[in-house]
Amino acid sequence: MGQTQSTPLSLLLTNFGDVKSRGHYLSLDIRKRKLITFCRSEWPTLGVGWPTEGTFCLPIVLKIKSRVFLPGKEGHPDQIPYILVWQDLVENPPPWMAPFLSAGTYKILTARPTKPPKPQTSTAPILSDSQDLLLIEPPPYQHPPLAPQPVPLPAPDPAPLPLEEPPVRDPGFRHPDSTTALPLREIGPPHETGNPRLQYWPFSTSDLYNWKTQNARFSDNPKDLIALLDSVMFTHQPTWDDCQQLLRILFTTEERERIQLEARKLVPGDDGQSTANPDLINAAFPLTRPPQDDWDYNTGEGRGRLLIYRQTLMAGLRAAARKPTNLAKVYSIVQGKTESPSSYLERLMEAFRQYTPMDPEAPENQAAVVMSFVNQAAPDIKKKLQKLEDLEGKQIQDLLRIAQRVFNNRDAPEDKQLKATEKMTKVLAAIVQKDQGGPPATRPPRRPLDRDQCAYCKEKGHWARECPKKRQPRPNQGQWQPKVTTPVLFTHDAE
Repeated sequence: MGQTQSTPLSLLLTNFGDVKSRGHYLSLDIRKRKLITFCRSEWPTLGVGWPTEGTFCLPIVLKIKSRVFLPGKEGHPDQIPYILVWQDLVENPPPWMAPFLSAGTYKILTARPTKPPKPQTSTAPILSDSQDLLLIEPPPYQHPPLAPQPVPLPAPDPAPLPLEEPPVRDPGFRHPDSTTALPLREIGPPHETGNPRLQYWPFSTSDLYNWKTQNARFSDNPKDLIALLDSVMFTHQPTWDDCQQLLRILFTTEERERIQLEARKLVPGDDGQSTANPDLINAAFPLTRPPQDDWDYNTGEGRGRLLIYRQTLMAGLRAAARKPTNLAKVYSIVQGKTESPSSYLERLMEAFRQYTPMDPEAPENQAAVVMSFVNQAAPDIKKKLQKLEDLEGKQIQDLLRIAQRVFNNRDAPEDKQLKATEKMTKVLAAIVQKDQGGPPATRPPRRPLDRDQCAYCKEKGHWARECPKKRQPRPNQGQWQPKVTTPVLFTHDAE
């Protein structure tokens, strides 16, 4: 029993319900088997010091995260949800995990310091107690910063000018960590006020280049960039300068101006609703670089301002993605011949989001989505759905299940081709037979019977109704019996 509670992985598996709930809160799906596989088999092979039993050491977790987020074949996209949830649990531990964290950082070092305590006992008579404590305590606190130790050196320079960071990154010692952008990270002891001390890491050139080349233009497909920036805002917590850098690189001038205009319309006031007060708008969403002291990420007030700015920017991004109302674009979404109902529904709902002000997932808009889904479906699916009673009152998920059933019951293309070939063969045979004339030559024509020949047994001397080989019905079967009349003799009296 003690062993099940002695490792970070076993602790997460014991409380997997809370871990899964944390993943749902982050919009991530977590499976227990994959978590065990990644922790025991995958992450220890990345060469960053990850033990098979897991660890709550934040620098090692961030190292794994940097390897997982590598672009191309070097990355591991399927492991991203699991390392993000693990990181969130370490940074915001639940109550059942908090007591384990104090021992979790020492847990990683227990394999190495097992031998040093013995020499310390021999030196105890020589060193004082205070000196001995100083020698014992530093290892657990100095070992985790070994990975990011080269990072804080150039950090003060790029903080005011993040655009000048690429030349600093080239010398090499920060190259492995530059593959993922981590602008703000907790380092060292907290401030006197209790707030964590954050270290600034600017975005890397490779990250920005990959984001720009691997996503479509915002005007063509805003969904991909919105999903990307939504993840970046949550995981990286960019500063005001970082947000400007993202806007300049990922968007055109017209798109950037439209996003900022929509965002300034959505700045929350004191009551939480959108405000038109220009002073509040300029203070919450400035277009020029704000004072560094008011937006310092190491102060609670500065972090609050940055949080409001990021939330407002994402709201403006979603508002700018909505195009002018054009129902013709919605009606032009028609299900393809081989398109699955789920894919068709996704395209239809995306058209509602882009070309109408309606939210297709809102209950009040379900009737419009249902009618469009039915009327623009494939002919066989449309015919099936139109036969349903109370169609407008049906839920879209119910209709999707019915449509999927019809789609799955369709004949395969090979079966359709075979049936069409057989039908064409019959038609051609009928045409040839019509041209030649006469009945089909399936059997020879019947030879005419002789006058005294039986049609049943083909013997001569009797007819078919008198054939002895023909089975005679029994009288008790209720069949019709010929009525035999008694002959009557008539005599004529001669007079």
